[in-house]
Amino acid sequence: MKLKIWLISVVIINTFSSCDDGDLIVTSFDFEDQTLQICGGENALVFFKINNDAQESIALNIASTSDIFLQEEIEDIELSTTNFVTYRKYNGDIDASYFCSSVPPTSPQVNSEYLAESGTVAIDNTLILDDDDGVPEEEELGNNEDEPMDTDGDGIPDYYDADDDGDNVPTRLELFENETDEENGIYKDTDGDGIPDYLDDDDDGDGILTRNESTDGDIDPLNDINDESSGIPDFLNANVAIPGFEIEEYILHSVNRNASISIVLFNLVLVNADETIVQESLSLGAISDVLNDTIILAPEFQ
Repeated sequence: MKLKIWLISVVIINTFSSCDDGDLIVTSFDFEDQTLQICGGENALVFFKINNDAQESIALNIASTSDIFLQEEIEDIELSTTNFVTYRKYNGDIDASYFCSSVPPTSPQVNSEYLAESGTVAIDNTLILDDDDGVPEEEELGNNEDEPMDTDGDGIPDYYDADDDGDNVPTRLELFENETDEENGIYKDTDGDGIPDYLDDDDDGDGILTRNESTDGDIDPLNDINDESSGIPDFLNANVAIPGFEIEEYILHSVNRNASISIVLFNLVLVNADETIVQESLSLGAISDVLNDTIILAPEFQ
């Protein structure tokens, strides 16, 4: 499910004030064309931009881990001693290792540093979960994105449930009878009851749930063929209906995860010993594929 992401165009409002005499601070504060980068540790994340044309950087440190990218909604974060922003100017160029090394390099030196006295961090997260089962997402979501379909009631919505009907046959293996049907988008319906196999928990309509037609106890109905002359698995053969087997376990699900984020700082006040920089709204930018992996889910049997 693709959750909508809002991106705020980079707006740099150069509002500088001096705590002493109101003199203009000589600094570019130009990060509009720079790429937002990230480093992660066990207990903190660092988002940063580097502008070596002006030998300066801006960095956001937040006390969190990559689990934050799994949240569909992230509450605004108030800057503090554990969540803070720094702006620095150097006497030479730096690269990502300056922020990503466990021990920052001693060179180049920091000529000036500003620490955020206050401000708010707004993080927008787009989390996509995909079962890659071959069924278009819009079909698996249903008519209400807020309450997506969950055909088998296992708590995993169909759009990232690798086995939509909970029959222990992966959805991607139940879709089409042949290539022609696949080209025409005609889903397989073995028993002709109007319910495609990938949503039908009794595919052959013999009164025995597909899941329970795994008679060898390995919870995989695909390899149970008691009518060897036909070569057809029992769950697709209405002539084979062997009662007495109750499978109360679901197969594991493989789910692809992808997350992208955008970060905006509001009412940012940066100070050093003599001066103050105020940014009413500063977009740090966005990072695509900030999280991209595959996880295995073990749904609880209902």
